[in-house]
Order: sequence, then structure tokens, then C-alpha cells
Amino acid sequence: MAAEPNRNPTADEMAGMLWWNSLTEAERADWLAWADSAVPAEAWAAYKRQGRLTL
Repeated sequence: MAAEPNRNPTADEMAGMLWWNSLTEAERADWLAWADSAVPAEAWAAYKRQGRLTL
């Protein structure tokens, strides 16, 4: 999204933001560790790879 600051987020990006905002700090830390990244979008991708998507 940073490359295109004036565009609207995609449905997947919105879902990822809602998911991230619903997590506790500990859960965020766990998902970032699982993704081996400091980027929330990478944690979202790891979450989706785990097949836990229930939107």
C-alpha cells in the first residue's frame, strides 16, 4: 500500500487489518514470530497459510 498511498485497500487488506486489530499484543507477537517478520502483512499471510481463516 505504501507505493500507492491514494488507493483504497483491497478486501484482503481490510480483512488483514481487522484481524490484526482484533489480536492482543501477545497474539501479535506470536504471529510475527511465526511469520519470522516484523511486518503485520506477513503475519496475516502466515495466518492464512495455516488455514485458520474464518471471516
